[in-house]
Amino acid sequence: MAPGRIRRQIVRHRLGSSSNFSGTGSAGDSFQSRIGVTFSNPALLEQALTHASLPNEGGGDPNSSNERLEFLGDAFLGLVVARQLYSDLPASDEGGLTARRSLAVRGEALADAARRLGIGDYLLLGRGERASGGANKSRNLAGALESIVGAVLIDQGHEAAEQFVLRILDDEISNASSVESMKDPKSLLQEFLQASGSPLPEYRVAGSDGPDEAKIWRIDAWLNGEIVASGEGRRKLDAERQAATKVLEILTAPSSE
Repeated sequence: MAPGRIRRQIVRHRLGSSSNFSGTGSAGDSFQSRIGVTFSNPALLEQALTHASLPNEGGGDPNSSNERLEFLGDAFLGLVVARQLYSDLPASDEGGLTARRSLAVRGEALADAARRLGIGDYLLLGRGERASGGANKSRNLAGALESIVGAVLIDQGHEAAEQFVLRILDDEISNASSVESMKDPKSLLQEFLQASGSPLPEYRVAGSDGPDEAKIWRIDAWLNGEIVASGEGRRKLDAERQAATKVLEILTAPSSE
């Protein structure tokens, strides 16, 4: 099916069911103004907003969706946030920085940032995904935000993309750097589980490698009788913190709903 015909099947939330999004049209101009970026190649922005359901539903090229851009944006966004936290928090150790980064770039945090930008109003979705509320699903919003970051990186370059990330995630980075997030990952995980009424984790030694003077411990984090994540470290505490961070990342990832 031709791309133009696929676009005619887009069901718009704000612009109407018969509207086509084009990076150079009124909808594209409006969105570029909203995010504060003027694209040299607006087709990149259109692709960044194209959910996989659209080409899948229309029989189009799967690579015309935003998934490849999401891969790129995810990696770049994580690097930018890590570098900023490293600069802002010289007294924070590796475990603390990892936990803070997890807070700033977790799926729900990215989805919240996407909602502030109104990304859901411009997502290009297949009819089925649109009908099921896809424009407000956290997973779709977080993925689209990462895709836009990837598109900005390709279109505008490293420096502009870095400034874009720092601007749109200013609240998330500030929150992750705040006094409230000074707690270690184990404390953060415990509070998260207590807030939801869930059982607390158990940390069990899974093994160790190396001589005593350079031993690396392996710790498994258990929830509800199952291993959820594992961590490694020179100290058991460091391995537990790494495992707790991974559990937090899993539990705070956006659902498909």
